[in-house]
Amino acid sequence: MHFGKIVKSVAQAQGLSAEEFAVLLGRTGKEVLDLYEQEEWGSNTIKAASSALEYDFGKYLNEGYTYNFHSSSQINQREFLLIVKYPKGKGYLLQSWLSKIMLIAKAIGLEME
Repeated sequence: MHFGKIVKSVAQAQGLSAEEFAVLLGRTGKEVLDLYEQEEWGSNTIKAASSALEYDFGKYLNEGYTYNFHSSSQINQREFLLIVKYPKGKGYLLQSWLSKIMLIAKAIGLEME
């Protein structure tokens, strides 16, 4: 079994280029292309690919052991982290804007931290 080829086919089936998949993994496009060429992957890389592609690559491993590389809670929940850079003196406006965004998010049933 060639893990790189398996992951590449799943990524491509989802319409992701190597560069797009690299962004999801937090790697460079070159690193992803190198991974596609590797027959064996480490468990951390398999887990990262499973999460990024929402695909259970654990099923390609030892059938006698259950791997939890892609838990069902990851399927139903997403996180969006936002960094806003603002000039000095605009903090109050930013806080006002964010409080309105948080009200809207809560109104449509999203969790806010």
